[in-house]
Amino acid sequence: MLLSIASAKGSPGATTAAHVLAAVWPRDVQLAELDPAGSDLMYRLRTRAGQPIDSARGLVSLAAAVRRESAAALEDHLTVVEGGLEVLIGLGRPDQAAAIGGGWAAVAQSLRQPVDVIADVGRLTPGTPSLAVALASDRLLLVARPGVDHYGHLRERLRWIAEETAHRTERPELGVLLIAPWKDRHEAEALNRLLHSGGLDVPVVGVLAHDAAAADALSGRRPRPLDRTLLVRSARELAAGLAGMGEQR
Repeated sequence: MLLSIASAKGSPGATTAAHVLAAVWPRDVQLAELDPAGSDLMYRLRTRAGQPIDSARGLVSLAAAVRRESAAALEDHLTVVEGGLEVLIGLGRPDQAAAIGGGWAAVAQSLRQPVDVIADVGRLTPGTPSLAVALASDRLLLVARPGVDHYGHLRERLRWIAEETAHRTERPELGVLLIAPWKDRHEAEALNRLLHSGGLDVPVVGVLAHDAAAADALSGRRPRPLDRTLLVRSARELAAGLAGMGEQR
């Protein structure tokens, strides 16, 4: 299963969501960082040996490889980071997204693996390079936070994606991932009603706890055990549900 996670506007937490879901995924998984704005994980993570990430190994090297040979192995471009997660590190500079050009579609095909792949595709707008991956995914989740403005942008982005994919015989299953303080997790029900009342048959698949301290620990900015944090506990529940949906496809 290729699962893409995107944002409708701003920075609502797509990178953190993709990272923590991959970290607790209940079966083999690879994390792909495809945000055209550039890599965050390059600076947050270390290799399994504790070394800095090699920026030359990742999305840029994969795009060059599939340009030469469409069947190029994804494994040759992954980095195993601390904790054992296999990661396709993203772009060192935003201008590299345009340089990949039509190669994004080939990258999308290379992400179809025997194991699951969770891809952070960044903010989705018309002309976004990573759109080719998002629309080729099995599931596409848009991350949202509580608030009228967030919901308004989310609704319009979902409508646009539905229009973009209406002519396709194969299209991603759309869903929404709400990131909210755990005490406000009931907001998912209100958002579900709002989307359905607007004619959008797109489910809110779950809630990821907004836990700034745990997100900082996940990114390496502060030492803290993560297992019992709300972020990780909510991610485990969400990952189990999403992985189960993938098995039903």
